[in-house]
Amino acid sequence: MTSSARKFALVSAAVAALASCRHTAPVLPAVLPPPPLPSPSVGSQWVATQTMVLALIAENRLTAADSSLLQFARLNARTPEGDRARWWRTLMRVDARTIGGDAAVALAQIDSLLTDSLAIEVRAEAVLMRRSLNTVDSVRKTEVRRRVQATQLAIERMDELKLARDSMARLSAEIERLKRRLRP
Repeated sequence: MTSSARKFALVSAAVAALASCRHTAPVLPAVLPPPPLPSPSVGSQWVATQTMVLALIAENRLTAADSSLLQFARLNARTPEGDRARWWRTLMRVDARTIGGDAAVALAQIDSLLTDSLAIEVRAEAVLMRRSLNTVDSVRKTEVRRRVQATQLAIERMDELKLARDSMARLSAEIERLKRRLRP
């Protein structure tokens, strides 16, 4: 075979190979999307929220801690962790350093927890805290009444003392007047 015949054979083989490639679709490997990242469980979200809230409380950023707990409770309503967040908010209401420290607000929140809480341990803690708050509130109200009564009694005693002094002053003046009259 001559060199031109050899070239012709190679070129025709290349043309035939190219022609056969044109009629078949290229095979590409299928590209699958990456698997979705696992969403964090409510339990792990609660642990993260709990850690953040404790840090906020330590920094005395109580309003921020309360709003974090409120947001978690709303996002995870009707879960034991959501109930736990509501319980922590209630405990913050009881603490005098926090937002108000009002027993009436805390009692209302405890009653709300008791009516629709899923978590048994939260319910048990809430019942015990409600009893304690009622006792403390009763003692506080009794002490306030006692102080008011003591103040009123002190005012009454001061008024009686003033009347007695005025009476004594009038008697002293009358005695002095009589002494002057009886002098020779």
